[in-house]
Amino acid sequence: MAILKRHSSIERVKSLSGDMLAEIILRLPVKSVARSKCVSKNWCATISDGYLRRRLPLQLSVVYFPDGGSGGGKAAPRFACAEDAGAGGGQLVDRDIGFFPFLDGAVVCDASNGLLLLRSAGTARFYVVDPVTRRWAALPPPSKDARLSMLAFDPSSGDSSPRRGYHVINFTGRWRDRGGEVEVFSSEAWAWALPRDVDFAGVPAGSLSGSMHFHGGAVYALAADPDCVVRMDVADNGDLTCAVAELPAEASSAADGRLAHSGGRLHYVASDGGAGLKVWLLDDSSPAAIQWRLKHDVKLDNDEVRFMALHPEKDAAYVWSAGRRLVEYDLAREEVTGAWEFGGDGGKKKNRVVKAWLVPSSLYLSDSPLG
Repeated sequence: MAILKRHSSIERVKSLSGDMLAEIILRLPVKSVARSKCVSKNWCATISDGYLRRRLPLQLSVVYFPDGGSGGGKAAPRFACAEDAGAGGGQLVDRDIGFFPFLDGAVVCDASNGLLLLRSAGTARFYVVDPVTRRWAALPPPSKDARLSMLAFDPSSGDSSPRRGYHVINFTGRWRDRGGEVEVFSSEAWAWALPRDVDFAGVPAGSLSGSMHFHGGAVYALAADPDCVVRMDVADNGDLTCAVAELPAEASSAADGRLAHSGGRLHYVASDGGAGLKVWLLDDSSPAAIQWRLKHDVKLDNDEVRFMALHPEKDAAYVWSAGRRLVEYDLAREEVTGAWEFGGDGGKKKNRVVKAWLVPSSLYLSDSPLG
């Protein structure tokens, strides 16, 4: 009888249409989706289909330093992903990057939307590592030593391979009055373009900060004196054309400010050193009158927060709170809609998150033992 019931259940599963299967799968946690690929060939085909993969939710990833460490301290940076948050909250769970054979002695230069840029200490050797798919690539060495290196990867382009779809931007430190030398690696060409002098659209080179953001084929860098954003196009034709947008006047007094994108538009998010967040939207609908519009001015129910990221689709911010949690805050409704602590320590350790981003959860399926 048990065998007959099991056979009947399998036949009912097989009889489901692709659309019905997709609706069921979309309601499962990401780990369950990965395991579901083993149910049948029909399920596996449905999960692998581009239509469903595009509908899967975004997943939160972070780079952090444990035990109060920093980039110059003894603690090595680590990478973690957010588990599904239930009623009691979720957990940030470490992903093992021990598969990368040159981890000892490597320095994390940057992280961008799920990929890590590492450099072998004391050398010009760069590596791009994908902790999710457990793949890595050794880049050819650049022609010039770099003072500042940035990884530019946008998973919204639809290409998640660590061999394609990203750039590495090296600032060599050879500054001019209002520009500097830049060398760019393209994964499409799998080569470094020749170093070239770039004019930062009249902004003094010394004004540029290390706070940079990549989206839609361009690098956005915060600058001070004057307070502005420098936009540098990163394209394989090597133009590297720069343009400038002044920051809102009220933002100059902010304790900490960062750039982010949401809904395809550039935002500037500033904290006041406490629990306050202000979010400005860059209104570039009229090229003749580009200006910032204050979109949100909120106070979170915390003593202190540090802004990490905006959700690329919905009106939500992710902040690292003084309570040692990563919090999702709905900016429109002004309420917490998700929270994650580091798995296993109950928030007791002094972990410090330095970067957070959201990527399509379909990128995570291949990391499941059953995926």
